[in-house]
Amino acid sequence: MICVSVDAQKLQHNWENYIVSLNGKPVSINVDLGLKPQVPVSDLPFVIIARVKMNNINQWGMPEQDEVNQLDKVEEKMVENLNRFQGAVYVGRFTQRGIREFYFYSNDTSKYQSSIGNVFLESGNFKWLAQAKRDADWENYLTVLYPSVLDLLLIDSRKKVNENARKNPKQLPVSVVHYFEFQKETDCKTFLQSPVCAQYKVIQMLRNSPASAISLLMSSSVVADRKWAEKTIPVLFSESKKHGGLYKGWEIGQ
Repeated sequence: MICVSVDAQKLQHNWENYIVSLNGKPVSINVDLGLKPQVPVSDLPFVIIARVKMNNINQWGMPEQDEVNQLDKVEEKMVENLNRFQGAVYVGRFTQRGIREFYFYSNDTSKYQSSIGNVFLESGNFKWLAQAKRDADWENYLTVLYPSVLDLLLIDSRKKVNENARKNPKQLPVSVVHYFEFQKETDCKTFLQSPVCAQYKVIQMLRNSPASAISLLMSSSVVADRKWAEKTIPVLFSESKKHGGLYKGWEIGQ
C-alpha cells in the first residue's frame, strides 16, 4: 500500500458541477475547486485517467438514470481503490458524447491498471481503458476540468441566486450591483455607451490612484433568479471584455 503524502492529506476540497457546450452538445464537468490554491501538488506528479464508454445514453450523450446509478458505484469504488493502493487524489471527471473520464493525481502508477480493472470486474459490461503519465504541472486539471473565468462567475452566481431564493422566496425584485475594472477611462466610457448598459444606473466610476484600475459599479432592479443570471452574466462579461474591461461579479445591494 502506498501512503498518501502529508501535503496531500492537507488538501482542501470543494466540489462543483458545471456544464459547457462543445459543438452544440453539453459537457458535464465535476471538479474539486478546492485544490486550485495548491496546484500543482509536487508530491502528486502523475495523472491517472480512466475512460468509460457508457451503454445507455440520451440524445445529448448523457447517461440515462439507470446508467447514472451504475456509474456512481464505479466512481466510488475507483476512488477507494486508487486512493488505497496508489495514494491517488481524485480531482474530477467530465461526461460527453457517451464517454465519462475520471482524473486522479498520484505519486505512484504501479499496478493502477489492476486497481481500476478490479472495479470493472465487479461492475459488469462497461468498456474502459486507462492511462497514466507524468503531469507535474497539473495541466489536465487546469485545462480539462477547471472552469474558465466566466464559468467560475456562473458557478458563483448560482450560489447567490440560491441564497436569494432562500431569503426571498417570493422572488421579489432586488437591487443588484455589478462590479467592473478598466485600465483606461476611455474604454470605460465607451463601454458605458454600449446598448447593453442602457438599463443600468452608474453608481461609481472611481480611480483611487493614477496607477490603479478604474472601479465601475452599475446597478439595476431585477428578479435575481437562475434564468436571469445565465442570461445576464455572459453578456456583461463579454461586452466589458470587448472594451478592455474585466467583469468582477455582482452582489445584491442593501
